Amino acid sequence: MDQIFQITAVCLIGAVLTALLRKNGTEMALLLTLAVAAVVLLALGGAVRDITDLVTRMLHAGSIAPELFVPLIKTVAIALVSRIGAELCRDAGAGAIAQALETAGALCAVVAALPLFQEVWEMLQTLL
Repeated sequence: MDQIFQITAVCLIGAVLTALLRKNGTEMALLLTLAVAAVVLLALGGAVRDITDLVTRMLHAGSIAPELFVPLIKTVAIALVSRIGAELCRDAGAGAIAQALETAGALCAVVAALPLFQEVWEMLQTLL
């Protein structure tokens, strides 16, 4: 719980400093935004590791094939990365690039989920 307060403080301080820097030049503001985003992502490394460990233990305990769960994790990761990247592009004033990134993220998510779709299709085929 303390971690979210720390991350919120970093983000708020970063947002205020970014707003101040934008008055003088957008380049430094963009660099600060990138730095704050990187700090937040690094701070979440432990949480991601904890989630990964729990999911791995649950998969082994339930005898669930990783091929069924890995595409879901990849899809979530793609969605998060593309959303953050698109917002950073928007902050830099590149709305068209942000839209292209979101479209690419959606397509990559579908590609990442293809093994799951294939597995479902094969299950349906055995039922028929």
